[in-house]
Amino acid sequence: MSKTSRADRIQLLQKVTAKNFTPILPPEDRSVLETLLYACCLEDAPYDAADEAFGRLQESYFDWNEVRVTTITELSETLHNLPNPRAAAIRIKKNLQSIFETRYSFDLEDLRKLNQGKAVQELEKLAGMTRFVLGYVVQHALGGHAVPVSESIMNLLRMLEIVSEAEAAKGQTPGLERTIPKTKGIDFASQLHQFAVAVAQSPNSSKLKTILKDAGYVPPATNENVTTGEEETKPGPAKPKPPKKKSSAKSKAVTKNSSATKKKTAPSAKKKTGKTAKKKPR
Repeated sequence: MSKTSRADRIQLLQKVTAKNFTPILPPEDRSVLETLLYACCLEDAPYDAADEAFGRLQESYFDWNEVRVTTITELSETLHNLPNPRAAAIRIKKNLQSIFETRYSFDLEDLRKLNQGKAVQELEKLAGMTRFVLGYVVQHALGGHAVPVSESIMNLLRMLEIVSEAEAAKGQTPGLERTIPKTKGIDFASQLHQFAVAVAQSPNSSKLKTILKDAGYVPPATNENVTTGEEETKPGPAKPKPPKKKSSAKSKAVTKNSSATKKKTAPSAKKKTGKTAKKKPR
């Protein structure tokens, strides 16, 4: 991870998200159950898509018990505009089933009267509970301090080196809620959610790349060849010079014979040409 402290990175993220995103707050009259089910729709989804899906969920079924007994496939069709309608449908159905089995009703308002620790324990028992849904309910229905963390938010925190790979794998975000004060928690959580979902849906957006850079993101590789998808070509080791070819015995013999022939023919020619015809005496 970077040498910059975790707290400094979280504070920088809070500053950048506050500059680029406007907080979106839920209606104040939602019940604890409605807040929980809305969070099931909102996880890893834009606010407008979650609003539409949750509204359709309320209009399409007679009551929450009918939603509970509806199949995952049918619920997914109702929530079709979400990025992952099946995952949202599973969260909704599992939570409603757990609530019904433990309470025989769909009333969670008594959780407001419990201390936060006890209320969180009750919510954690629900089969469809996730860290994002739990944090959202604690923050908006129980008045506690929490930062809802979804998969898209965790990926963003990892990109910005606020959490390590090991911490992300365990679902841990050390220092997040300690660094962000409760007075800024609701606004920051909404802005962080918008930022993370936008990055997940449009990773190549030039505007988002600028915001990521402002938040301290450093791309993993800056080499042009790597970024364009080309393989980097490095000069390889110098090729060894090929050894000199040794002349074969046969070629040596031919060379010897030709030299010997030259030696023999040269003097004989000289001798022949050097003879002078003897004159006969007159």
